[in-house]
Amino acid sequence: MALIGAHVDSADPLAHAAAVGAEAVQFFLGDPQGWKAPPPHPHADAIRASDLAVYVHAPYLVNVASTNNKIRIPSRKILAQHAAAAAAIGAKGLIVHGGHVTAKDDPDEGFENWRKTFERAPEGGFGLPILIENTAGGENAMARTFDRLGRLWDAVGKLDKPRRAN
Repeated sequence: MALIGAHVDSADPLAHAAAVGAEAVQFFLGDPQGWKAPPPHPHADAIRASDLAVYVHAPYLVNVASTNNKIRIPSRKILAQHAAAAAAIGAKGLIVHGGHVTAKDDPDEGFENWRKTFERAPEGGFGLPILIENTAGGENAMARTFDRLGRLWDAVGKLDKPRRAN
């Protein structure tokens, strides 16, 4: 059975869900354009106790596909921080965009960087499913076309538990 949901304001997602009749919600736990770890949510106990299907959206700037270490490494860190915070409020998943590589980069490097993200996940994994959202634009986006989504799935979809590289 499908649930009807909405992207709601994070200040009080339960009240907003009730106001619009949503059975599922997604919201940000922090600044959608920022690199900081999310603060504890003021309604965490109520969210965990509710029957509402809760999903958290990672900041837009997360790009674990990037070949640029100054983007990819902080992206992995903030992805893990938001996953931990989402799991702490009982979210069913963390939504993140597939990211992209630059025009001069081989897309295979981006898919490999996604694989490494899961391989190098925190001990015990991310604590909840990571839901990779398709991307509306960008020629070198990892999740723009069905072909790219398939390649991304091939890179990460069969990783049933995190493995650490030596």
